[in-house]
Amino acid sequence: MLFVLSARLQDQPLPDPATFIEDFRQTLHSDQTLLGQYTYTQKETETTLDANGKTKKTETNVYQVIRGAEEWKTYRRHISRNGVPLSDRELEKQDRKEQDRVEKETRKRENQSAKERQQEKAKAERKEREAIDEVFAVYDIRLVGRETLEEISTILVTFNAKPGYKAKSRESKALQHIAGHAWIAEDDHALAKLDLEIIDPISIGAGLLAKVQKGSKLVFERRKINNEIWLPVRVDASVSARLFLLKGLNVHQLTEYSDHKKYTVDTILKFGEVE
Repeated sequence: MLFVLSARLQDQPLPDPATFIEDFRQTLHSDQTLLGQYTYTQKETETTLDANGKTKKTETNVYQVIRGAEEWKTYRRHISRNGVPLSDRELEKQDRKEQDRVEKETRKRENQSAKERQQEKAKAERKEREAIDEVFAVYDIRLVGRETLEEISTILVTFNAKPGYKAKSRESKALQHIAGHAWIAEDDHALAKLDLEIIDPISIGAGLLAKVQKGSKLVFERRKINNEIWLPVRVDASVSARLFLLKGLNVHQLTEYSDHKKYTVDTILKFGEVE
């Protein structure tokens, strides 16, 4: 039945490119913004490889990310390292440090008016929108087909930097060295998956600080949570770089997000159970 439905979808014409891309543009947000009203578990596994691609070192850390009423109150609580839960003493020390940070930041902000807080929030939202607008300015985005991801119909698009485009910022200059594919949910135009590849080396600090090598890849995956919002579930990065003109770096980093829960006032009153 699923095969027949998929085949029927493939036979349908693709959406109008201009309309579909503009609808996608309006729904697009950064992972940070999407996760802004959720608590979740974040698992990071970093593997350092040698020049031949063999594993030299692997480290895994798990964090319980607890939202606050405002973004600056968010607590990224380290709960395990390489499969071993942190001790009660380590957790208590970490909690005290976080409490001190929040109290200090609260004192700094206690004279801030509601208008100033709103302006601060509006500034962050404006910066995100400007960054997204720049992405659509840099790239030539084309619809190439329809694919099913976990029973959801998506439109596959390709994106490549427009020849001769004059970048307005360092970030957009870096984008010109990146190309890839995106899978966009056909029903609500949300980003389901993003596959990026460095097609030309990216220099940081004119290459003196670092140079990210051609062939480095990043894959971002999102899933629709509780049938209401698309949230990050996985970021897979394979990066080869050279630091300070000398040291080579070959790293694979996998970040996994799980246990997404909508923020409530109770969330900031307790840390929850640590598995």
